[in-house]
Amino acid sequence: MKLRNRVAYYFVSRLFWLMLLWSSLIVINIILFNFFFGHNRIESPQISINQIAEQTTLVYQKPSVNSKIQESLVKNKMWLQILDEQGNEVFSFNKPQDIPSHYGPGELVSDYLYPAKKGYQLSTWYKATGDAELTWVLGKPMTDKSPVLYWMNVLWVLFMILIGILIAVFFGRQLGAPLLYIVSWIDNLAKGKYTEPFYYQNFHLQRRWRNKAEYQTYQELMQALSELTSILQRNTDERELLEKTREEWMTGVSHDLKTPLSVIKGYTVLLSSPEYQWEQKDIRHFSKIMEERVSYMEELIEDFNLTFQLKNEAVPLKLEQKNLVILLKDALEQLNKLPEAKNKMFSLETTDSKVTLDMDSRYLRRAFENLLSNSIKHNPPGTRIKVLIHKNLSSPKYIRVLIEDDGIGMDQETADHLFDRYYRGTSTSSSTPGTGLGMAIAKQIIINHGGEMTICSKPQLGTQYIITFPLQRPIKKSKDSLE
Repeated sequence: MKLRNRVAYYFVSRLFWLMLLWSSLIVINIILFNFFFGHNRIESPQISINQIAEQTTLVYQKPSVNSKIQESLVKNKMWLQILDEQGNEVFSFNKPQDIPSHYGPGELVSDYLYPAKKGYQLSTWYKATGDAELTWVLGKPMTDKSPVLYWMNVLWVLFMILIGILIAVFFGRQLGAPLLYIVSWIDNLAKGKYTEPFYYQNFHLQRRWRNKAEYQTYQELMQALSELTSILQRNTDERELLEKTREEWMTGVSHDLKTPLSVIKGYTVLLSSPEYQWEQKDIRHFSKIMEERVSYMEELIEDFNLTFQLKNEAVPLKLEQKNLVILLKDALEQLNKLPEAKNKMFSLETTDSKVTLDMDSRYLRRAFENLLSNSIKHNPPGTRIKVLIHKNLSSPKYIRVLIEDDGIGMDQETADHLFDRYYRGTSTSSSTPGTGLGMAIAKQIIINHGGEMTICSKPQLGTQYIITFPLQRPIKKSKDSLE
């Protein structure tokens, strides 16, 4: 059922039940009225009050009744009062002492409706006699003076009022609670609070409350608000992450460019100083150093961009089925030409000459080159560096690459922080070139290919990198593009 039809059905059904309840309440009221008034009805005397009024005479402008009526009143244990327009008594017969001589507005009506309140029943009659407008009041003591019926009547009225209030509150909650919930939710979104409103202390109680029919009526709207809340929260998180990344990037760039810039600035000051006459070989030497610093800064900025884009999944991986064996073989051949690779021995072992993997060969090759370069640059001559490739087709299917050396190794603290950005520092006075970001870039590229990497190393025993690519695991692709 569509949302519009469900809401219409919900409101019509609640209106029907409301009308049914109110109709039932009215029927109960009528029955109870008849019950109470039936008990409170005045017993009909042998003479009626209208007969008394007809036989009343005025003697010297004062009302009077004959002896026959008086005998009947005494016989029936009744009394008679005649009141003027102001409610003052002008005549009475056989009246008890506790009966008032004056009646205020509405007092006669109250005494007539609630005889148990004062213990007697009243009948009234109104007639104009001569120039006067008189009211006859005929009273008789109640045979049962118990006030139970009176208080039952009062409690019944209060009970009916309470029932009416409860019905109004119930249907108001039925109709209004979901709408108030939705309005509160939208208000939270407007205030930047990307969470559902909670009216209860316990999450499970809140969920159970929302499973009620009145909330299920708006389930599509609730689902849409939930999705909107998630999207807004995700956008907020991404914006905060972008701001944090931008700050980190600016801080890192300003910090790591300061040293090479100071070197370049120092040499430019020397070259431009009129106090010195530099020979051509000195100028070429200074220029060579400045060129190295500029190349370092270019490499540093490139690595900065790449590491932050990888961290935020902003690198588009162009995945293709490529042979991992060929990629690692080409990387070893290229790195073997480095000056630092002199007097180091390389080997490649594989269980299969063709091990295909969905990869972006440009980035994955860079990751392996960074790992191999780390083994080359930080180990002494004579170090053996070996690469092993193993493809396991049993469950779970995976490709495992081991890069191991028998060099100087590293302690546990260094191994734990090896893949942190800037851990080695980027001091350009260091004898080991590099930006200090290569290992962080390598690990992030492998993770973006759906892989995992661990490191095992001990001082003087060498280092081993273990890279695993599950073949049945979906590859994590980035969403943004690399400019």
